[in-house]
Amino acid sequence: MVETLVAIGVFSIFLAAIAFIIQQVLQNVGTARVRAVALSVGQEKMELVRNLPYEDIGTVGGIPSGPIVQQENITINGTVFTVTTSIFYIDDTFDNIAPTDPIPADYKRVRVQVDWGGAYPSRQPMTLVTNIVPKGLESNPGGGTLIIQVLNSQGQPVSNANVTITNTVVSPNINISTLTNSSGLVVIPAAPACITCYNITTTKTNFSTDRTHTTTEVANPLHPPATVLVGTVSQMSFAIDQTGSLSITSRSTQETGYVPLVNVIFTLRGNKIIGYDTTDKPVYKFSNTYNTGGGTLGIPNLEWDNYTVDMTDSNYSLAGSNPLNPVTVLPGVSTPMTILGDPRYARSLLITVKNNLNELQSSVSASIKNFSDGNELIKVTPGTGSANFGQVFFNNLTLGNYAIAATLSGYQTATASIMLTTNQQTTIVLNP
Repeated sequence: MVETLVAIGVFSIFLAAIAFIIQQVLQNVGTARVRAVALSVGQEKMELVRNLPYEDIGTVGGIPSGPIVQQENITINGTVFTVTTSIFYIDDTFDNIAPTDPIPADYKRVRVQVDWGGAYPSRQPMTLVTNIVPKGLESNPGGGTLIIQVLNSQGQPVSNANVTITNTVVSPNINISTLTNSSGLVVIPAAPACITCYNITTTKTNFSTDRTHTTTEVANPLHPPATVLVGTVSQMSFAIDQTGSLSITSRSTQETGYVPLVNVIFTLRGNKIIGYDTTDKPVYKFSNTYNTGGGTLGIPNLEWDNYTVDMTDSNYSLAGSNPLNPVTVLPGVSTPMTILGDPRYARSLLITVKNNLNELQSSVSASIKNFSDGNELIKVTPGTGSANFGQVFFNNLTLGNYAIAATLSGYQTATASIMLTTNQQTTIVLNP
C-alpha cells in the first residue's frame, strides 16, 4: 500500500508538471496570436498615416493637426485593441535646432501604440515608430517651438513623465498627451503662436504633479500658461518626484503621561506656493484639514516639502512634536510624527531650546516670568526620543510681557522677552 501511495504521488506530480507545461504552451501560443493581430492593427494604422499627404499628417487636437484620432478602440474576435497614435514635428540636429534653425519643423515622427486586454492581455504594448519627411524642401508650418523640461527634486531629468498639453484658444483646439525623453524633455516645434494659452500638466506613476495655473484659479500664478511666439523658443520647467507619506500620532502632554489623544483636528499646510491672491497673500499648493480619529492618521501621496501642523482651529494647542514642526517629507519616504495636544486656552507658549549648532537640547531648565505679577513657571526639556524632545509648553497664561530664561550646564544662560497675546511659539539658542 505504501508503494502504491508513493507511485500515485509521483504520478500526480508528473501529471501536474505536464498540465503546467501544456498551460504555458497554450498561454504562449495564445499570446503570440494576439500579438500578431495587434501588430497587424498597428501596421494598418501606420499605412493609413503614410498614405496621407504630408500636410495632412497629424492628429485631432495635436501639433501638427490632422484627421487621425489620438486614441480609438478596435474589436477583433472579441478582443478590444486600444490604438494610441501620436504625431510630432522633429527638430533634427543635422541642420541645427531652434532658434538657430529658422525652420525647426524638419519632419514628422509617427508613433503607434497598441494595447489590449482579454484572455491574453498585453504585458508590453506593441509599438511602431516611423519618420515621415516632406517631398523636396522642408516645409515651414510657422509658429514657435515649445520646450518642456521635467526635473526631480535633485534637479535631475525625469524620463517617461506624462505631459499633457491643452490649448482652447487656438483653432483647432490642442489636447496632447506625451512622454518626456531620456533628457526629461518634450520638444514641440511649430506650436501655434498665442499668449498665455498652453496649459501644461506633468506627472508620473507614484510621482507628484506640477502644472500651470490660470488667473481664474490664482490671481497671480507663479506658473501661468505658456506663451509661444512666432520663430522663438518658449521653455518651461516643472518639478516632480516620488511621493512620500506622513504618519501622525496624537498624544497628551508629558505631565499627563503622553496618553493617546483622539479626534485632534489640525490643518496640514505645505510650504510651496502656486501664486498670490488679490491681496498679495500666498496661495499654498497643499493645505488640508484632518482629524486624527482614534489617535493615529496616515496621510499618503505627499509631495516632497516642509509641512506645518496648524492647530489654530482645533480644541487643542500644539504642545510639542517630534520631529519638530514643520516636518520635512522626502521623496518616497514615510515619515512618522508625534504631536502633543493640550486643551486650548486664550494664551500659551511653546519654547524650543537648541544649541549654537541647531541641535535640540534636553535637561534644560526653562522658566518664564510675568513682569506684571512676578509669577514664575519652570519646566525642564525632556530627552531624546520623547514626543517633545527639547521643548517645554506653558498653557493658560495671562496677558502680558514675559521674561524667558534657559540654563544648561556647559552653556551660557540664554534670556529673551516676549509679549504674550495669544498662543505663541519661540526658539531659544544656547551658546557655549
